[in-house]
Amino acid sequence: MTGNAAASAGILPAAPPQTILMIDDDPAMRTILGFSITALGYVVLAAGDGEAALQIARDHPEIRLIMLDVVMSGLSGRELADQLKIQLPESAVLFCSGHPASMMSHYNIDLQLEHFLQKPCRPLDIRQKIEELLATATR
Repeated sequence: MTGNAAASAGILPAAPPQTILMIDDDPAMRTILGFSITALGYVVLAAGDGEAALQIARDHPEIRLIMLDVVMSGLSGRELADQLKIQLPESAVLFCSGHPASMMSHYNIDLQLEHFLQKPCRPLDIRQKIEELLATATR
């Protein structure tokens, strides 16, 4: 069936999977989160530090969500998110941390204004937060 015939029959092509940039300096956490997010049908681009994340962002303007650890070596999650938002202004940002939410203000994360996910996170929590943020992303 051609594209026009499929559209006439009410069959629409599947939307391409959305792309998520996931940054965490812990290789085990990158693996676990990457697997969980990929299993949900998203494309995951993973970085272990700010420099790699900035390069990935330059090469992949299709990124819709930036998911990053708050506490990392090198650039902090806040600093990196600010730089990435310059390159990807329409992408949503999701901060993640194993540190208690009560400590986030120490890392310049305002939980009244920012999206946050406490680690370890259940796959259901990951899915709900990603869907919520992608639904509100402006792209």
